[in-house]
Amino acid sequence: MTPCDHTSTVVPRFRSRKAEVKAIALLAFPIFLSQLSITAAGFIDTMMAGHYSSNALAGAAVGSSLCFPFIIALNGVMMAVTPITAQLCGAGMEERAGRVVRQALWLALFLSVLLFVGIRHVDPLLGWMKATEEVIPIVKGYLEGISFGFPAIVCYFVLKSYTEGIGKTRPQMVISLATIPFNYIANDTLIYGRWGMPAMGGAGCGWASGLTFWFFFLAMLCYAIMSPDCRRGRLFSGLDFPSASGVWEVLKLGLPIGGTIFMECSIFACITLFLGVLGPVVVGGHQIALNYSGLVFSLPLSIGMALTIRAGHAIGAQDPEGARFSCMTGCLMAMIASCFTLSFTLFFASTIVGVYTTDPELTKVAVGLLTFGAMYQFSDSIMATSQGALRGYKDATVTFFLTFTAYWVITLPLGYTLSMTNYLVPAMGARGFWLSLIAGLTISGIFLGIRLYTVSGRAVREGINHRGDDEEMPISRAA
Repeated sequence: MTPCDHTSTVVPRFRSRKAEVKAIALLAFPIFLSQLSITAAGFIDTMMAGHYSSNALAGAAVGSSLCFPFIIALNGVMMAVTPITAQLCGAGMEERAGRVVRQALWLALFLSVLLFVGIRHVDPLLGWMKATEEVIPIVKGYLEGISFGFPAIVCYFVLKSYTEGIGKTRPQMVISLATIPFNYIANDTLIYGRWGMPAMGGAGCGWASGLTFWFFFLAMLCYAIMSPDCRRGRLFSGLDFPSASGVWEVLKLGLPIGGTIFMECSIFACITLFLGVLGPVVVGGHQIALNYSGLVFSLPLSIGMALTIRAGHAIGAQDPEGARFSCMTGCLMAMIASCFTLSFTLFFASTIVGVYTTDPELTKVAVGLLTFGAMYQFSDSIMATSQGALRGYKDATVTFFLTFTAYWVITLPLGYTLSMTNYLVPAMGARGFWLSLIAGLTISGIFLGIRLYTVSGRAVREGINHRGDDEEMPISRAA
């Protein structure tokens, strides 16, 4: 049975909570493992560059901080392909998804070229950052190496989003797991100069990442060409030239998704920059707590991505009740899971931090911040799953503005006031920013939860009102 058969993708009229939990889990688990694999690859980059030299680590860290927020934002733009494909798939029009993918690939190439050119002209920015003379050549070498992989990784995002849209999440899991040893070998060869290659230090880390991006793309391309499920979409049946309408179909949904993801990533980077004046112990404790929080966040994020697929399939099949049932079930799953992760974090904070460091001062700071971090895991789960579910309804613009308000209007100003000033209370340092994260993420979770409830309820009402008419409901009606 193919992933686009209505019997396999759409929630049946008889709603079984147990069956829905299983369906969401089968989609979410491979995504979750993929997220952990990508995190592992980042850990390998940091570890191997750090073992080479402190300058190599600093150069790789600065280089990655300059380019990865934009790579992640482009991933968000290409994520528009997932709900578009899911709705077409649910409506039994999967062949139309091939044209969407081809237009998205043109867009991916164009945006990756812009990023390629921009990232190779960062000399003024490095001067503004006051990078040391020893680090600047490493940063430029890192960026030169990683930039040649930009077209590959952005096109990979397109194909990955398509396979998600048709309900196939295992391929990205397999590819991500296979990437870990490939990334290790590439780093070892280029950083340390194995197999007759010159030792490139921190710059080699960037070239290894560029090669890894091509590994991602070529592996996913092979799957897209060989898989019978992907061939149903006729991805490569013709060579379409770029069209304004085709590109705009992806951009009008992808821009707010990419913007939302960029805001989420950049606000944590801004907080880290603000905390830099408080010393290495505070920054180190903050980074430990942030890294662990990111690992925990992978779980509700994966469930949210699964809800994009489930809701999109149901909406495409004109089953808004099924879409709402899937979304509410997924949100409930994430909230229950967050109760376990919250309790685990509170009870084992010292043990968790012990995995990262044995320094007593660093441990004290990190344990204190992990306690604050545990407090927003519940609201974070609501935010992540609601956001993913809303993408299934092609509802992204309002989500962008709600997220912007929660992060940049509330969280950052409040965090700076609590941490760095004495206006409200005596300056709290890093704890002030983490308190503001609790406030901002809670407000964001409430905003997005209400938005999901409203959008899904409206889709159900429109579906009921439309029922019995001869005219077919447009795919995007629920949006």
